[in-house]
Amino acid sequence: MPPVAMTASRGPASHTLMPLVSDPARLKRSARQLMRHRGSPGADGVTWTHYRQDLDARIAALSKRLRTGTWEPGPVREVPIPSWGKSLRLAIPTAGDRVVHRTMTHAAQPVLEAAAYPAWMFGWRPRAGRVEALTAAAAHLSADRPWVADLDVAAATSGATAGETVDWYARWISDGSFLRLVRLITAGLPAPLSPGSGLTPMLTNLRLTRVDEQLGELAVIRFTDNYTAFCTSRAEAESAADAITSALATAGLRPNQAKSKIWQPNPEDLYLAG
Repeated sequence: MPPVAMTASRGPASHTLMPLVSDPARLKRSARQLMRHRGSPGADGVTWTHYRQDLDARIAALSKRLRTGTWEPGPVREVPIPSWGKSLRLAIPTAGDRVVHRTMTHAAQPVLEAAAYPAWMFGWRPRAGRVEALTAAAAHLSADRPWVADLDVAAATSGATAGETVDWYARWISDGSFLRLVRLITAGLPAPLSPGSGLTPMLTNLRLTRVDEQLGELAVIRFTDNYTAFCTSRAEAESAADAITSALATAGLRPNQAKSKIWQPNPEDLYLAG
């Protein structure tokens, strides 16, 4: 697979997404998707079993609040969970808020797929998971690129502000009501990219698009927040690692040195959790 060049950054297209977000049929579809996972209740104690009761009335009321601009996010319940030897604070929004998050993600996804994401970005997007990333990696390795600069991004979900999350969307989406909703949601979270928020995976992808745009000359794959550049020699891989590190710095990010390396992997050794 040859390197895929990124197109030059363009201004946001004129997209009106709020009618999609407030559409009762879309909200109900999101609710039914979420009910299949049976997640823990938020701070209001409402479970999916409870939310299912009078679902049509709940969705109609939610749609009206979104349509009239009177919707406000509820409180978030924080739960500490163990994660790779440390404690991570998981933010659990209310059931109704999770329906809004899911519907916003569905509305924005086609716009971002068409304009923001490079073909070599995998993870946190539909039909582009680890299997597809491994297939692309195998093609690079079989094309005489056995050396890999493998850089994990340190704290990719930390250190952002609610204003920055709006800016990430605003590069591609011009709907002011939608952007106001993004600010409202992320400002109400313990941190704008808190794990547990339904917007977090998409926001992390958006955060890294500024880095992606600088790497089009490399034979590179991004899987979630991990960059792998495929090279013909160790020296070329070291140069690629420097290029990725420099690109991350422009976005206020850096590699996680403990999880980054230059090596000669088999495809199946790549993109493992942790």
